[in-house]
Amino acid sequence: MGSLKKVLESTGIPAQRGVYTGKQKPKAYYTFLLITRDTAASADDKEAVGRELWRVTLFYKGDFEEQLKAAVEALKAAGAYINGVGAESYETDTGYWLVPIDIEFLKE
Repeated sequence: MGSLKKVLESTGIPAQRGVYTGKQKPKAYYTFLLITRDTAASADDKEAVGRELWRVTLFYKGDFEEQLKAAVEALKAAGAYINGVGAESYETDTGYWLVPIDIEFLKE
């Protein structure tokens, strides 16, 4: 997997775990949170495959479709399974579109 932050930032916009705390927020950025870390498969009473579920959120002012496509491609290239792209929402106070992406990494 490498660093999820580096994978996301390879698409050309910043990423931060939790809440974006930059003083001046850019036109676009990602946040990401670990949802769960558990066992996907066991053998001989030991974890054979671990699983991590993450929620990545794209914040974007304007048409976000190309950036969303770039994020999905970068995540897949890093070995993530895309479990779904959730319902987009719009923050009228900030002007950002928010698009959640649920991903999964399996680790042996």
